[in-house]
Amino acid sequence: MTPRERVQLAIRHQQPDRVPYHFGYTQPCRRKVEAYYGTAGLDDLLDDHLAIFKARPQESWRQLGPELWRDEWGVVWDRSIDKDIGVVAQRPLAGRSLEGYTLPDPHDPYRFARLPAFIAANAERFRIVSLGFSLYERAWALRGMADLLADMIEAPTFVDEVLDAIMAWDLQVIADAARYDVDAILFGDDWGQQRGLIMGPRLWRRFIKPRIAVLYQAAKEAGKAVFIHCCGKVQELFPELIELGLDVFNPFQPEVMDLNEMKGLYGDRLSFYGGMSIQRILPYGTPQEVRAEARRLMAEIGQGGGYIFAPSHDMPGDIPIENLVAMIETVREYA
Repeated sequence: MTPRERVQLAIRHQQPDRVPYHFGYTQPCRRKVEAYYGTAGLDDLLDDHLAIFKARPQESWRQLGPELWRDEWGVVWDRSIDKDIGVVAQRPLAGRSLEGYTLPDPHDPYRFARLPAFIAANAERFRIVSLGFSLYERAWALRGMADLLADMIEAPTFVDEVLDAIMAWDLQVIADAARYDVDAILFGDDWGQQRGLIMGPRLWRRFIKPRIAVLYQAAKEAGKAVFIHCCGKVQELFPELIELGLDVFNPFQPEVMDLNEMKGLYGDRLSFYGGMSIQRILPYGTPQEVRAEARRLMAEIGQGGGYIFAPSHDMPGDIPIENLVAMIETVREYA
């Protein structure tokens, strides 16, 4: 059975011959693991089951200084501390108006220029096109999170205008991506924090839910599975997300939800991807504890399908190498 077949079977809630897995790294962590194994080709060496293609390639970013980058949306990011994403240093929407602002071209040839070669290089993996910052995150990056949340109360029509523009852009990118032989669309939209929804359920239903319904439907109609990466304590939304057509939820954080409870409640309708704690077990546990937790997740959460083993987020660079190797080797050995 190929990695692609295992993932396809698992997200249909059937038991594959082994639990599929994916290892996500921040840049410092990837360098540490590459040094240990002596190769930059970790995905091939470790038989990673997922191949994720970003629909916002690095070619669309412009370097403004040693640590400052402007993305294709006009947002300036400071990467002096966080080398992977950065923090917003300058936002295009200083006021409550889109006047004078132009969205990037969703059909720019650079966006999927490398996708055919990516597909060929990952023929046996489950292939995903990632739409990072797909709606709410894109809006707050353009406007500023505090201002966008205030706008939801004080200027809802403006928020509608911004979100509708982003949604229309996403739909065009989804349509272009769907022409390729990929298996899923991964939406990236962090609605939560450690204690609940950032904007609360009422505003989520007012601004987010109607638009992701349209986006998920577009992906499903194109024959692609729907994945969401959404950090935080958002499990109160699972019934609604299932209703909208969500297939796979990530990152499945044990710090904010009981993994066994979630699998028991929703595991026949929703698949989970993640689960290995990057806040507790990986940085602070012993290698023996890491091995035990990896085996437990695969045995219990992986039972009956519906699970892709992974760290609960891209792994930071402060995780001890012995713990990283303990997790990786345990997962590879487990059958």
